[in-house]
Amino acid sequence: MNVTEEELPILLAANLHQHFQQLVLCYQHRLYTFAYRLCAGQQNAEDIVQEAFVNAYVSLENYTPERIRTLKLRAWLYRVTLNVYTHSLRGTRLHVVPLDTTGDSPMLEIADRPEEQPECLFEQIEQQRELACLLARLPDKYRICITCYYFEHFTYQEIAELLDQPLGTVKSSVSRGIRQLRTLFEATSQQEGRKEKR
Repeated sequence: MNVTEEELPILLAANLHQHFQQLVLCYQHRLYTFAYRLCAGQQNAEDIVQEAFVNAYVSLENYTPERIRTLKLRAWLYRVTLNVYTHSLRGTRLHVVPLDTTGDSPMLEIADRPEEQPECLFEQIEQQRELACLLARLPDKYRICITCYYFEHFTYQEIAELLDQPLGTVKSSVSRGIRQLRTLFEATSQQEGRKEKR
């Protein structure tokens, strides 16, 4: 049963236990990508997302059906994930089980389109790794804003609400983060150019 993001809060309010798996299927890849960009590690990202879903379920169990129906689910789940990430930086972690990455997981299916051929995929993965390494070198306040704006496609207003910061602060953080990222990229490119000349 394919459910839209708009229908999910209504279904969750009606029967949380029955429809929570649909929430996980709808958001697990996006939240994993978000967490991965924040912490730049597969296992850490899986742990963060798993813990975020556990926290989300526990919270939703305590919400009234009316509150669940009116919940801005996407922003709320990103907030829960960001909170788990922040807590993981402090060293407080729960024991968690990794997300489903078995051989028959739909996340592992690769289509036969030309841009998804092994050579192209390898190049994309390398570029993503390089970007992830550069992002990981940014301070959290910039990395989180850039990740939300450019990779998760949040508006400045959504980021401001997510981080509980003024709109101007978010815009400034994105701008300064991009400048720092550009500086890091240029420095890395120059270092690679020197290595090739040797």
